[in-house]
Amino acid sequence: MSGARIGVDKNRTRFVLEMSDKVKFSIFTLADPNRIVIDIDEVDWKIGPGGADGKGVIERYRYGLFKPGTSRIVLDLQYPVKVDKSFFLPPKKKYPYRFVVDLKRTDQKDFSSTIRKPRQMTLASRPPQPVVESARIGRTKKLIVLDPGHGGHDPGNLGKNGSSKFPEKTVALTAARAIKKELERTGRYEVILTRTRDIYVKHRARSHVAHAHQADLFISVHCDAIDDSRVRGATVYTLSEKASDREAAALAARENKSDIIAGMDLEAEPDEVQGILIELLQRETMNLSSSFATELVGQLKNATLLRTRPHRTASLLVLKGLDVPSVLLELGYLTNRKDAALLMQRETQQKIGRSIVKAVDRYFQKNFASN
Repeated sequence: MSGARIGVDKNRTRFVLEMSDKVKFSIFTLADPNRIVIDIDEVDWKIGPGGADGKGVIERYRYGLFKPGTSRIVLDLQYPVKVDKSFFLPPKKKYPYRFVVDLKRTDQKDFSSTIRKPRQMTLASRPPQPVVESARIGRTKKLIVLDPGHGGHDPGNLGKNGSSKFPEKTVALTAARAIKKELERTGRYEVILTRTRDIYVKHRARSHVAHAHQADLFISVHCDAIDDSRVRGATVYTLSEKASDREAAALAARENKSDIIAGMDLEAEPDEVQGILIELLQRETMNLSSSFATELVGQLKNATLLRTRPHRTASLLVLKGLDVPSVLLELGYLTNRKDAALLMQRETQQKIGRSIVKAVDRYFQKNFASN
């Protein structure tokens, strides 16, 4: 994929992708918010980070690897639209193959009639999930799952006005690799990454990695964004059904939207009996999560700048694993030039990694000293 552009006239908005060859494609629509989703055969993206502002009926577009073999482009819409045409143009002079999608504005009723309804999965219909039975028995090292946020067609935060050269998905993956290295260097911890490359992973799939391997700790790694470019510093979030403040609520809405973009909702409501047991288990898990968050904040202050009230709570899907203590670490703000520059520096990532090692050590000593 060598280029993307948008053209606008009175009657339509044209979205064009330039590529070296034809690919198979499918197009569908999603609502809340309104989006056009384009799936194509996996391609090599050569057009910079995974998103850009749009024009015409397109507010913004994102792109990246959705799953092996499939790349995805998501068009966030200013208005409801209909796909008028979609076709390939053959190479011509300086232009390679061009994949063209023409959009025309319509009303919400017409748009809604074209929406793909996600398949709802119940506990009975959900395919069996592989769980490693009694994985903790005989384990000589504590297992930690690191979750680099976003990926693929979901770039996460892109900074503001050139504040960041890299999208959040890149910063998170680079930092997670550095943290993994510091944890494994101790010889005390085994570390699994939920993604090792630029690919999209659903929130439930991320927490399921920790559940399936019966991990001892789950740390989701992200970078924050805010309108005020002066705001800097790291924040640690733990799960709460009620966000601790408006900013935390906004974070929850922004992060949870990533699964909506994918067009699937895999949540299934437990029955009443399961609900009682789950509530008890989740309460214990949330208490342990808060304990780790306290240790993490205490160590991070020696490695990086922290926000005021650095431990906050939010209702984040990725933290809703029932049986693994979990935190979401916002490393800093990509909307702040200083944070954005520091977070991609190797020295900063190593310092953060070492502070996480100390926090993990203290957490296990405090809560599982007899184990």
